[in-house]
Amino acid sequence: MDAQDEEAPPAWVLSTPTRQREVWGLPLLGLLLAALLVTAGIAFGDALGLLAGASSGVVVAAAAVALFVAARSAYEAQEHSASWRLHVIRVLVGVTTVTVVAVASLIVGTSFGAALGLVVGIPTALRFARSVPRIDRLVLGWAGTVVAVTCAVLIIIGLAVPGVRSSVWVGGGVVLLVASAVMAIVQFRAAARAPRR
Repeated sequence: MDAQDEEAPPAWVLSTPTRQREVWGLPLLGLLLAALLVTAGIAFGDALGLLAGASSGVVVAAAAVALFVAARSAYEAQEHSASWRLHVIRVLVGVTTVTVVAVASLIVGTSFGAALGLVVGIPTALRFARSVPRIDRLVLGWAGTVVAVTCAVLIIIGLAVPGVRSSVWVGGGVVLLVASAVMAIVQFRAAARAPRR
């Protein structure tokens, strides 16, 4: 590693918005996803689907607004502290959004793709990052814990109340419970060695 690589600013500084359109991009995608989640919940036609879609849509919309506020603040300030706040908000919003979609898909029982994205896709992407701050690892660890607990609850309900999406909750839930628990343990251990920023 040469001196130029050592002096390069961290990725969270380089990702600070420098153009107005960079402030709006991800928050708009978040709002579109929120609308899609609510629409999907209505399309399921039952109370459980509506509850999962509407509640996840509200959480994702709130996260999109928080992301816009942080991005605009970082864009206007162009300071390290604002860039760091934006990075933390981005991590929280991104992982929360994936976790909410994963949990909603588990509850509805239609797809495990979002949950697999959480427990496999995001940690895999982090392997290629030059440096991953501790907060990223901690947030992923807690997200894995939430998905694992959700899987455990759905497995118990699926076993106790046959017919209520029990085949999906019990069958796929066991696999995701193990995968998300392993992810949580790995991320919490990696957090202990990760740099603060």
